Amino acid sequence: APRRRTRMTATSLTAARIIALPATAARRGDRSSRDRSSRASASRSDDDEVRSSPSSSTPSSAPSRRAALLSAASASASAVVLPGAPTLAIPSYNVTLAKLDKEARDRHAAQPLAPTQEQAKAATKRIYKGLAAQGEELTAVGAGALSLSPMGIGTWSWGNQFVWGYDESMDPVLQSVFNAAVDAGVNLFDTADSYGTGNGLDGRSEVLIGTFLRQCPSTKVDGVCVATKFAAYPWRITRESVVRAARDSCERLGKESVELGQLHWSTGNYQPLQERALWGGIADAYDLGLIKAIGLSNYGPKQLRKIHAYMSGRGVPIATLQVQYHLLSRFPELNGTRETCDELGIRTIAYSPLALGLLTGKYSTENPPPGLRGFAYKDVLPPLPGLLDCMRAIGRERGKTLPQIAINWCLCKDTTPIPGVKTMRQLEDNLGALGWRLSEGEVAELDAAAEKVGRSTSQNIFQTA
Repeated sequence: APRRRTRMTATSLTAARIIALPATAARRGDRSSRDRSSRASASRSDDDEVRSSPSSSTPSSAPSRRAALLSAASASASAVVLPGAPTLAIPSYNVTLAKLDKEARDRHAAQPLAPTQEQAKAATKRIYKGLAAQGEELTAVGAGALSLSPMGIGTWSWGNQFVWGYDESMDPVLQSVFNAAVDAGVNLFDTADSYGTGNGLDGRSEVLIGTFLRQCPSTKVDGVCVATKFAAYPWRITRESVVRAARDSCERLGKESVELGQLHWSTGNYQPLQERALWGGIADAYDLGLIKAIGLSNYGPKQLRKIHAYMSGRGVPIATLQVQYHLLSRFPELNGTRETCDELGIRTIAYSPLALGLLTGKYSTENPPPGLRGFAYKDVLPPLPGLLDCMRAIGRERGKTLPQIAINWCLCKDTTPIPGVKTMRQLEDNLGALGWRLSEGEVAELDAAAEKVGRSTSQNIFQTA
């Protein structure tokens, strides 16, 4: 039987970083090179080897008790000590082996211990006490490997010119959005190696997030979970190519491992042989420590059960499934996707919760979305006002905006929505969806209004059954 690798969970790793936050930036900088060396070595270890915490490093050889005593005894009363020997601020005539032993015990007792599970949870709660004050909680996924904030941020627009008109002049605003979101307690940022400029293959979104992570001033940045997706490009036909994709994403993000690595779509509809290579490759990346949890995107219930059976055979949990889920795209409720996720213990992430802007009230038949979105949703716009009127009525009673109603609807469906954000105003509006919930009656009213639209937004062309 294959041997299982023992891991520290990402929750424990996060808490270890949180507890170490009071340390000075200089101290963290001094340790960083040793940390990277230690973790790189751990990722190449045998399957029986225990993975160490990212903040651990191999201790240097300490002088023996006799060497310490002789060094101290030869020092003057001013406690001048030769390099490599312990510094003792006591006169040499008071130095004894018993005294050195006591000092060693005191130093050992003062060192921080690895946090227990209870301490990890408490540290996480302290970091996200802002969310807790609103009655929100983190959601554990992947057998406890990660803890996700109730809402994340989608970053498709961060670097995409074709659909979203990205320009590098937007970077300072995007960085401000990132910093403010982290400080507000949002810890999930979803990206992909295909989110980029021009032809979309340069991973610009990952590069931006990596830069923002390194420069973020918030103390909560150590709790951020980056979720990236690996595209099923035609040339990714081997397991090794998926592992290489994971390494490339880590390099662009400036991380030694990514919290959540996801298969961007299934090739089951058109290239089933490639599908098995993708499954094996992302499981290999998990075993190598390049990703801490595995997620999927655009998988239907039939294909989801197949990959779940494969991953279970390898002892690898599936943490999340990302699908288009909003008031104009309720197919996950109707085709068994939600039911299957709940049965298999997989968290549903709702992408495009604002229907690419349709649910914000900004667009109409007279003012359609620009570019490709306007063409794709031309049949949805005419019957849309009835749903928007229902959302406005509920919003007036609660003092909430249309985006806040739409996002909160996703929260009430027990999903993790990841709306896209490009400006501070959008971020502040989206954050207003947290800290409250629609009533069951209001959800039912919105469901009925959505059904009357009679049209659903088009699904991802790679969405499988």
